[in-house]
Amino acid sequence: MCLAVTSLDRLVALVEDRGGRMLPREAVLHLFALRQTPDRVARSLLRPLVDEDARLEWRGSFVALATRPKPSLEDAGYVVFDLETTGLLADSGRICEIGAIRVRGLELGGTFETLVSPGGPLLAPTIRPTGLTDAGFRGAPRIASALDRFLAFAGPDVLVAHNARFDVGFVNRELERLSGQRLAATVIDTLLLARNLLRGRLTRMNLTSLAFFFGVSVEPCHRALPDAVATAEVFVRLIGLAQEKGATTVAELEQLAAPAPPRLPRRGAPASRVA
Repeated sequence: MCLAVTSLDRLVALVEDRGGRMLPREAVLHLFALRQTPDRVARSLLRPLVDEDARLEWRGSFVALATRPKPSLEDAGYVVFDLETTGLLADSGRICEIGAIRVRGLELGGTFETLVSPGGPLLAPTIRPTGLTDAGFRGAPRIASALDRFLAFAGPDVLVAHNARFDVGFVNRELERLSGQRLAATVIDTLLLARNLLRGRLTRMNLTSLAFFFGVSVEPCHRALPDAVATAEVFVRLIGLAQEKGATTVAELEQLAAPAPPRLPRRGAPASRVA
């Protein structure tokens, strides 16, 4: 019991230090010195601690400080965003475009769009899908200014992105480099949400497949604002499916967007073996 209480207090302190939320794998690294723990395993290790303490809650993929009140799905404000980058890895790539759209009352609203100076010439893998060229970045703001404007646009709203781990990773890398901070906003991943709500109905969950499935008005095209708008339309449709399952609050939507729990073997079933 003493060990559990100590671990709980340490976990609460860790989450507070991270601005109110942190990934389970980061928490188990600090609590139990377990490195490279898969998210599902880390979540299982932390579940007994989180579930028994009113100070903590699961917020999507994160362990978070409990918040009250929890806004309803209709009353919450969302900012759906998308990035274009010069590479696939946050450690080596750079953000070169940010697009975002506001969702209020489950209706699409104002937009934000900016190119971002990548700090060097674009490579062919960036130019081919996006159509961007070096000439288009003349006069584009640097990342510090672009992120300031984007975060001001987003304000306290819930952030939404498709494959959010990618976009949030790039934003956090730049924020940590510029200020030592990380995003503290609630983030909902439409990729995970779609996987959990459309399992058995759709095989591919990329943005293009979801846009076609829901018949949205904007075709994804590897440009930040059109892709953000397509994601927003998909997101609103997914909220409708979540409501059909009984979800009424953002917290419940976050739970539906959390990674699926690990499947435990059936009692009496033989354990799987790796050849």
